[in-house]
Amino acid sequence: RVNQVWSHKYDLHQNCPPEWNALPAEAKTILAELLSWQNLSKWEFNIVEVANLTADPLLLVGWALLCEPMAQKAMNLSIGACVTKDAKSYDFSQFITIDPRAICNFLREIERKYKFENPYHNNIHAADVTQTTHCLFQLMDEKYLKRIWDPITIFSLLLSATFHDVGHPGTNNLFQEHAMTPLAIQYNDEAILENMHSAVGHNLLLGEDKREEWDIFANWAQSDKVNARKVMKASILGTDMSHHFTQVEELNSLIGKVRGEAEDISQDNTGADQLDNQDQPILSILAQNMESPDELEEYNQLVDLITKFLLHAADISNPAKTEDLVKYWADGALSEFFAQGDKEKEMGLPISPLCDRDTVKRQDSQIGFIKFVIQPSFDLLGEIIPGVKKVVVPRIGKSLEYWEREKLSMSMKGDV
Repeated sequence: RVNQVWSHKYDLHQNCPPEWNALPAEAKTILAELLSWQNLSKWEFNIVEVANLTADPLLLVGWALLCEPMAQKAMNLSIGACVTKDAKSYDFSQFITIDPRAICNFLREIERKYKFENPYHNNIHAADVTQTTHCLFQLMDEKYLKRIWDPITIFSLLLSATFHDVGHPGTNNLFQEHAMTPLAIQYNDEAILENMHSAVGHNLLLGEDKREEWDIFANWAQSDKVNARKVMKASILGTDMSHHFTQVEELNSLIGKVRGEAEDISQDNTGADQLDNQDQPILSILAQNMESPDELEEYNQLVDLITKFLLHAADISNPAKTEDLVKYWADGALSEFFAQGDKEKEMGLPISPLCDRDTVKRQDSQIGFIKFVIQPSFDLLGEIIPGVKKVVVPRIGKSLEYWEREKLSMSMKGDV
């Protein structure tokens, strides 16, 4: 690993972080393609391929997304490839101050604080969630994305994804609470790990651990910093699984309310049949009515809920990916869970759900998670983002079929 701060005296011509420049030429060529805008925007993106080529997947994925299109241009120049600009782009530098050095220095410091030995909650997972959050934005119609979300919100959500699990100890909130760990005491048993992740990241960005070399917000207006922190804090706290079903219920309820109000507006304005709006995507309704003074507060509330839910959905999206990734992440998660269960047994603590290697069956654990958490979540997200319904929901069905086939196979072998 290259452990070097990218200083402001670094060679401006290359404009790449030291980790990139230290890679072999072949790895650079492959990564330049993997980290292109087009590839990063695919649901089939395979973060493991990136991690097999570099020890710094979070830094490179974060750089590619937060500093695009500058990052892609720099990658291609470094390998002597033709430089082209994608038709679609966030191009954050047109709206806010983007300092690639500060961003890469922050990402390096954050990646260093992840526990690489964790089978699941590690820097690869963080990079995966960051890319998946981006992909969910790209599954939206571009006109709705730009109409509803400002660049600061999009940038802040992507940035929050990079540190949403930073410092994860490899044991969950229940373990912290039952063991009365220092973290549990510090955060009063409330969203223990999520509060810690948020605090670590925000301390580096805005608090006592802030340094000039990674001060991403150095030239931002104070109001923009406040808004960015609001987005990041709410989104990371929203990844607490103990609030999952409440979050889904709140989102479902508000969607129904906003849809009903949109139907009333449509009838008042055009006399259209009430059924005409039933299949209209929620993002379309929001884009059409965002400036309506009567509904603005509720619409803003819904946008905030959706924003928070995007990171949560990305965080739990593994069963919705391609089959090789489905298996990879399931094995990583269960390995981490079982290690926690072993520790709980040794300490005489209650064994947390899914953590007992003697009773939990790999196939059943995934089938249950998909049926009760993943399918309802992405069905709801598909009502908001049609691209999710078209691209992601079918993959969930394939994952469920895979695990059910695996269960049947194991049953026939007498292992269930």
